[in-house]
Amino acid sequence: MQGVPDPEALADKMAIQEQIRCYCRAVDRLDIPLGHAVFHEDSVADYGADYYHGPGRGVIDLIVASHHHLTSHSHQVTNVLIEVAGDKAGSESYIYGTMRSEKDGKVTHLGVWARYLDSWEKRGGCWRIARRMVVYDHEKVRESVPMGQQIRSRRDGTDPSYGFLTSRAWSQGA
Repeated sequence: MQGVPDPEALADKMAIQEQIRCYCRAVDRLDIPLGHAVFHEDSVADYGADYYHGPGRGVIDLIVASHHHLTSHSHQVTNVLIEVAGDKAGSESYIYGTMRSEKDGKVTHLGVWARYLDSWEKRGGCWRIARRMVVYDHEKVRESVPMGQQIRSRRDGTDPSYGFLTSRAWSQGA
């Protein structure tokens, strides 16, 4: 049986998990400042030679620029493993990303299963990605039939979630 977990290590792991979730939110909402805040300025990201290899913050710029034609984007993160050693950490996060596009009345749905392999550094009290490698497990593309118009997500700051994630919204009973 393992001993009592170290509260500082648990806090570090929670901070890293929050950054992983912020990355997903940033690409789903096309939120460049939030996405840049996940990566250190001198970070490196490797999304494969066919897509992107370069500065970490640059991948956010590329995703936002190249995904505007998509009608929706949704990332889920599971099975997050984190190992912390002082001000450095490593993580593996399984992800499922789905994207939709519409062209000539045809709706196409793309699903990607992959893993984010991240090296983290805590600088100035903040955990950010120093190096990311994305390993792709598999993907699929299929035609899709929309189920109807519920409350639809938006790919910017007008998405309803922005009204729920602020203290002002809480005080107004949003």
